[in-house]
Amino acid sequence: MKKTLIVSLAALALVLAGCGNQAEKQTQATSSDKVSTSHKKQAQTKKASSTTSTSSSSASSQSSSETGSSQAQSSATSSSAPDYSGQVQISATQNLQRLGQFNYLLKYNLGKEIVIPNNPGYNDESKKLNVWYEGDGNNYSIHYSQAASGQDFNANSLRDVTDYAVFTKKTYGSASEAQAEINYQTAAMTQGLPKVNLGYGIIGTIDSGAGQKYLHWNEGRWSLGVHAVAVNDEDPVPTARKVVELLEQYYLPAPDNYGSGSFSVASSSGQQAPTLKWQAGNSVYSLEAKDLTVLVRMASTVK
Repeated sequence: MKKTLIVSLAALALVLAGCGNQAEKQTQATSSDKVSTSHKKQAQTKKASSTTSTSSSSASSQSSSETGSSQAQSSATSSSAPDYSGQVQISATQNLQRLGQFNYLLKYNLGKEIVIPNNPGYNDESKKLNVWYEGDGNNYSIHYSQAASGQDFNANSLRDVTDYAVFTKKTYGSASEAQAEINYQTAAMTQGLPKVNLGYGIIGTIDSGAGQKYLHWNEGRWSLGVHAVAVNDEDPVPTARKVVELLEQYYLPAPDNYGSGSFSVASSSGQQAPTLKWQAGNSVYSLEAKDLTVLVRMASTVK
């Protein structure tokens, strides 16, 4: 049976100090890649340095205290590293603070070098953020859901609720294998197709056929596309323009080579949720969210 442990607010202060408002454009430019065309500057990426505090209540606990700092200890009498892989009680009530505590536990379990979203993507405090995960440092899925009340980290009941977002990492045998998983299209591949102005100097192309429409454009290292069902009188242009506008406000992560974004017109039933995928070394990161704005806001804070 999984144990329930208490994570204190005071003990997680170091983590919460790093969360902040990561969704704002002013604070994201150094950790992500601006996806606009030539009129935008490509932002530099950098890793946030991870700070670990040492704690040692006895000689027998010293070897484990380097990685499982005093913030993670729930009992001063314990001489071994605490187990946070199961259900853990969360003390925070505000969503940004809750995410800070969730992220501390995720890094404790999966490794401090993992990259994860640092903003829940929405501001409605009546919808409490809940999180559970599965996997290891090389391959993991983090599930985000909302409820009227906050639940424990990794609570078993969360596996039965609908996620509003899922963040995953999958590791491949090589960088070339990872790159092959990205559905990247160059502008040359769509040359000759009808063009459409998406605003901010960005031009997309529309490929129509068999009752479907696919609107595609490139921004920086990203290949982006919107799917619409033409027989349902769906138009991909408004959705594409909304994406372009969002990307004027937020920076996406910087892929090593390629990133792709797949979107569908909202009225389509059975369509895949908006998804962003990008390559980093021999790994592929993917973020899927039901709401387009939530997706972009969350993605802009991944580090």
